[in-house]
Amino acid sequence: MKKTLAFLGLISTIGGTALAAVPANVQAATVNVSTPTTSYATQSYQQDFINKIKAHAQKCALQYGLYPSVQMAQAILESDWGRSQLALAPNYNLFGIKKGEGWTGATVTMPTQEWDANAGKYVIINAQFRKYPSFFESFTDNAKKLRLGPGSWNPQYYKGAWMENTTSYKDATKALTGTYATDPNYNTKLNRVIEQNNLAQYDPQIKTVNKVVAVAASSATIYNTFTGVRKATGQTLPQNSTWRANREVTLADGSTWYDLGKNQWASAGQVVVPGQTTPFNGVAKVNYVPGYGIAIWNKATSDRTFTGKRLTHGTSWRVFKKTVVDGHAWYNLGGDQWIDSQYVIVKAD
Repeated sequence: MKKTLAFLGLISTIGGTALAAVPANVQAATVNVSTPTTSYATQSYQQDFINKIKAHAQKCALQYGLYPSVQMAQAILESDWGRSQLALAPNYNLFGIKKGEGWTGATVTMPTQEWDANAGKYVIINAQFRKYPSFFESFTDNAKKLRLGPGSWNPQYYKGAWMENTTSYKDATKALTGTYATDPNYNTKLNRVIEQNNLAQYDPQIKTVNKVVAVAASSATIYNTFTGVRKATGQTLPQNSTWRANREVTLADGSTWYDLGKNQWASAGQVVVPGQTTPFNGVAKVNYVPGYGIAIWNKATSDRTFTGKRLTHGTSWRVFKKTVVDGHAWYNLGGDQWIDSQYVIVKAD
């Protein structure tokens, strides 16, 4: 891997890049897909549908590096708020995905409108579509197809919609126009649904920042992205080292990730912003001198005082908060009890 991380002896800078989202082996919905008279959830069945699918979209989209808002908007448009025959129980097919080659699951046969090149017009035919146990499997199948491409011939066909390659859901909807759907206004329709129903609230919150973060754990693992498809790059950052972050992402589960440049990401579970106290769940093992102990202080700041208590070398203790003072991390044992990271080995839960 290229060494693009710039170690901050004092504080060096690191270059930044953008994020993106992805699609896959997906056919455009063709069954009972009528455009709703309104895309805004003004009626109870519309809000009920959003409530039914939001958790599925968040889990599936994040696992495959997609925007939940985009998948939700696709499901709304292509299933008419879950009211199309294909979307109803017991079919649960929200995206109009046909059986296709290699599908071994259940199917349902339904009439669909297809373009007949010889006749020069649309004709009605019977086609087999995939059938799912629930909406969750429908979202998962769509997410897999968006991530893996329309076939082995081009697994990156929808890469323009992947979260790591985009800066917002609008980039993703634009990338799906002309690829996932031939409708030249597909992105406009998706964007309208997202905006009128505030679906972006279900997306990871991505911010451009200019922050210095310090490694609070024994080391910090670098990943290629912050989503569920992330992979460790093989590079780690040493404890107490400091780095500049240019993007901050907060996921639906409350976890935070920092981009250290070139899509090299570190978890807030391992790095912290100096001077900022954040929750941290982990175990600290005292690594000092056999037979001796380290001091417990009443606070981490420079005006701290010794509590009179010590932790013996080799013992392990649960920690609940972390902060960085004077270039290195401090951990909280509960209450007004803080220990210096220089004398412990910390592992996050």
